[in-house]
Amino acid sequence: MTNLIPFKLSSSLSGHELDIKAVRGPSEDLIISASRDKTVRSWFRTGANSFNESKFGSSDKIINVFDLDDVQDPIYSLIGHSDNVCALDITPSGHIVSGSWDKTAKIWKNWQEAFTLNGHSHAVWAVLAVDDDLIFTGSADKTIVKWQNGKRIQTLSGHTDCVRALALLPDIGIVSCGNDSTLRIWTLTGQCIQELNGHTSFVYSIDILPTGEIISSGEDRSVRIWKDGECVQSIVHPATSVWCVAAMPNGDIISGASDGVIRIFTKVEERIAEKEILKNYDEQVSRHAIGDLKKDDLHGLEALLKPGKNEGQVIMVRNRDSVEAHQWSQADQSWHKVGDVVDAIGKDRKQLYNGREYDYVFDVDIGDGVPPLKLPYNVSDNPYKAAQEFIWANELPQSYLDQIANFIERNAQAVSLGTGSQYADPFTGSSRYTPSGTSNNSSVPSVPTNVQNTLTTGTDPWTRPETSNSPSGKVKAIPQKSYLTFQKANIQAIFKKIGQINETLLANEKTRNIALSTDEISTLEKLILFLQNPSTRAASIIEHQSEFDIICKIITQWPFDNRFPGIDLLRLQILYTSIPSKYVDNDESIVDLVTKSAGINTWPKDSIPNKDQETNAISNKNNRIARVTVYLNFAVLNQTIPDDNNILQIMEMLVELLKSETDSEVIYRALVTLGTLINQNQVAKDAAAAFGVKLAVEIVSTKVKEDRISWLIDEIEF
Repeated sequence: MTNLIPFKLSSSLSGHELDIKAVRGPSEDLIISASRDKTVRSWFRTGANSFNESKFGSSDKIINVFDLDDVQDPIYSLIGHSDNVCALDITPSGHIVSGSWDKTAKIWKNWQEAFTLNGHSHAVWAVLAVDDDLIFTGSADKTIVKWQNGKRIQTLSGHTDCVRALALLPDIGIVSCGNDSTLRIWTLTGQCIQELNGHTSFVYSIDILPTGEIISSGEDRSVRIWKDGECVQSIVHPATSVWCVAAMPNGDIISGASDGVIRIFTKVEERIAEKEILKNYDEQVSRHAIGDLKKDDLHGLEALLKPGKNEGQVIMVRNRDSVEAHQWSQADQSWHKVGDVVDAIGKDRKQLYNGREYDYVFDVDIGDGVPPLKLPYNVSDNPYKAAQEFIWANELPQSYLDQIANFIERNAQAVSLGTGSQYADPFTGSSRYTPSGTSNNSSVPSVPTNVQNTLTTGTDPWTRPETSNSPSGKVKAIPQKSYLTFQKANIQAIFKKIGQINETLLANEKTRNIALSTDEISTLEKLILFLQNPSTRAASIIEHQSEFDIICKIITQWPFDNRFPGIDLLRLQILYTSIPSKYVDNDESIVDLVTKSAGINTWPKDSIPNKDQETNAISNKNNRIARVTVYLNFAVLNQTIPDDNNILQIMEMLVELLKSETDSEVIYRALVTLGTLINQNQVAKDAAAAFGVKLAVEIVSTKVKEDRISWLIDEIEF
């Protein structure tokens, strides 16, 4: 084994904003990647070590088929799964096999659902098409099932934890991997003939090299190469998890990790990265903190003088006051530092609940000696949506919605309203800056196992309602009685973005007259200091009016697509100061000011100034959620201060929205808005009939299959 040529880094591809969850290399010059940032990207080779990228969107429950020459819109959308699709494969004839959190696998022929494979008790995380009729599926229920012509014919048992991936091993059978840290080789008749041990944590992904070696990746930060049942090389990554690995036709290896970087490793000399890049990569690996390796008897640095027992062996040695992890390389017969050991066992590891992975699983104490309820949550979820689903699942009072959502925000480092893993405030969009304060290529936060986060109600324990007057026994969501607010932001990032835009305006002779002066920037700095800690200064109306004037200048005079940071700053000032509800010379309200400045008074058909920029802005999902949330808040306001003109305008815009919108969160909020207006106002009821609201809602019911959507539609009184 000492004569084996090792794989070395060839190139690193950065562009994704979050974890890389899937990679494929269908040709030597093409790589496809999918990420938790909800994009799929294609990377085309432009040189020995360089690639260019293009990206297109993905959808959780829908399988979209794209033409790589035109990725703007899918050529087919396969709809049928009722929960996230998490595994895909292709049969020799081009049929699609999919696995889902809904505990099923499906076979799609000619873009239509041909079979649904029912039998697993938990999510189907792996699918493998041996031929058109022979399919294997792996599940969080720890089993592998063999299917022939859509029928279950055998269950393969052996893994002691969730099965994560499957791959075809030519002339032998299949190979599987799972959360039990093992790889297992099976014959096609279902006999386990070998177990491969070496990974020290979950194994997420496997593939087969053209030369027959098995490659695998996992939670222990490594890609491993297996030959004749032994691990012959371990490639450690400077990331918490290596989620996926794939072989390229030329024998190179692709990996995708939690740091959002795709890496390519090769044995071919001309494709190996330059020495400086290799050195930098080794330094990144050695600096990466480790928190989940077992601490054996610790020796000093003298332990590194003895050779390792096998490839990938990890030992920890004491170096003065620190503890270092070193890994043995058979290729060069030496130890390599792979990180510093820290006291954070289990940190950043996903938690399982009902066969699914979550960033957090909280305990909810309902009191009276009743066992705690489990509240699962992913940081990419909307806290209010997660809280609402928890209330419905456990038949809890609707009045607890804010308390649960606030608990999630406090303990999961989340934000009050958002839908992306890397949350950007809905008014601004993630393409400009990140108000939540998260940064690109950062691993998703999770709870260390030694910290118990428990939600308890103190003297007011959870109680289940005795009666319920909504469909399926759920608490009614209509009418909405309280406003939704956007409270969280990265204040410094907002101010920095305003400064950057202002510099651009100053540099252009045509826009110099609308740029902020030095004194105006200084005044905004005072507001920034106040907003970072609102309790430090009395909220004087006079003091804040000068700041308000400057913000008004930004959101009324700056180019339309540069106004969002100013609007973001205004909503924070409104939250924390005593600015009067009307403060514009022509007696226009702040609501009117914001809606016109942000283009919220159109959706998006109407002709308005700078329409092109406005249309681009609403293509961002976060912006669309912000818009519909404003409409929802208008509906809440209308219950105490009716305004027939506002009702008619909102109703008309919501009908336009429902005709084209596909995102379920935007649709959900739109339906709550419609229901809140229609159920309490005759003008709104009449407008609903005139604008064809019922037909628009019926169209929604056919394209979005979610219980919460169905329940809302049943509540709306047309």
